[in-house]
Formats: sequence, C-alpha cells, structure tokens
Amino acid sequence: MYAELQVTTHFSFLRGASSPAELFEQAKLLGIQALGITDRNSLAGVVRAYEASRETGVRLVVGCRLDLTDGTSLLVYPTDRAAYSRLCRLLSIGKSRGGKGKCFLTWDDLVTWNEGLLEILLGDEPSDELKGNLSRLKETFGSRGYMALIRRFAPNEHLRLYYIEQAAQAAKVPTVAVGDVLYHHPDRRRLQDVVSCIRQGCTIDEAGSRLERHADRYLKDPIEMARLSNGDVTLTDAGCIEGNSAA
Repeated sequence: MYAELQVTTHFSFLRGASSPAELFEQAKLLGIQALGITDRNSLAGVVRAYEASRETGVRLVVGCRLDLTDGTSLLVYPTDRAAYSRLCRLLSIGKSRGGKGKCFLTWDDLVTWNEGLLEILLGDEPSDELKGNLSRLKETFGSRGYMALIRRFAPNEHLRLYYIEQAAQAAKVPTVAVGDVLYHHPDRRRLQDVVSCIRQGCTIDEAGSRLERHADRYLKDPIEMARLSNGDVTLTDAGCIEGNSAA
C-alpha cells in the first residue's frame, strides 16, 4: 500500500494549487489509501482535509512542513493527541517570533517539542550539510526519523538519489519515497505557475527557472510511483505513521 506523505494544499499561501477536497477525491480515484497533508508551517488545511477524508474514505495523515531559520526543512507528523498539541504549541512559538505570515523555528525548538512526532528530513543534494542534518536527526528523533527521496527529473538523478541514500544509511536513518505534491491533477500546472509568479513578484514571461521545471508535482498512482522508484528507493505505507490522528 502506498501513501503519499508530502501533499501541499492551497492553504499553503501561493504554493499549493488544489483544495483538500480535490486532492482526496483524486487520491480515491487513483487507489491511494492515505494522504499526508503537509502545508508549510501550518495546520490550516487539516479541518478541510479531515472532512474530505471522511467523505472519500482515504485516510488523512496529519502533518506539516517546518522550514527552520537555518534553512533545514522537514515534515513532521504527530502520532497521538498529545503530540498534536505539542506541534500546535511549536507552531504558535514560531509564529509569535516571526510575526504576520512568518514562522521562526530552530532545531533547538524541535529538541524541546519533538516527543511523539515522526519526522521526514527534506534535502535534494548530498552534501556535508545534509550529513550534519542526518546526524542531528538521528540524535533528536531516533527511530522516529526518516530521510526523503524525491524524484526531480534532473540530470544525473539516479546518482543524486544514490548518494543521498548512502548518506542516510551511514547515519542509520531509513529512507522513504515521497512525491512532493503541489496539485491534484496535471491540468492544474498552469494555476500553480501563476501562484508561483505572484509569490515571487514576476510575470510568467520573466519567471524562467523560478517555475517548476517539469509538470510532475501532481498525485500519482501507486504503480507509477513504484515505476519511478525503479528499485532505488523504498516506498512507504501508512503503517509507518501508526497512531497518527486526524483530531
């Protein structure tokens, strides 16, 4: 069973291009049994996602993406109600520091509030910085920490993923394949380009490489995800987040 654990909704302002309802309806059509909603520094989409989950029967995995002040990004998922409360507290702390529309969090905040949270570290390039993040991930989260492997369809893609996986293995951190979804269907690519331009203050003609390189940030069915992994990464299932609550 494949669960897409990195889904951005339109509650991530000027980033996601589909509503929770559209995403869960498409997941049902594709045979995806669970969606992890991971809006940026926010749980704003969780209520609508919960409603969509109830209507479609596709399981909701509650989570969010945290972008730390040092540039580290990670996905976090509470495993019970107490952990959900701690995540809410963590976000409140970050938003009180950052002011309107911002969230300032550090790794030290994660050390303080990580109990009961599962985490997937994000990072597209094998580097000393990534190795350092994997090391502190293992120290902070222990067996609750994972490393994301994401296809970007760039040159030397398999080599890049190989080195990231090797770094994760050296740190004794398991890897997990995610799709980094921004919209539910390929047809929504144009709208996602528009909101990206608004966020970056440019026109479509001026955007160039600031837009997503390929029209691939949509939900894919389990067979397609298995084909894309091509045996190089391990697909996950909803069981890796056992206990995650929609409340």
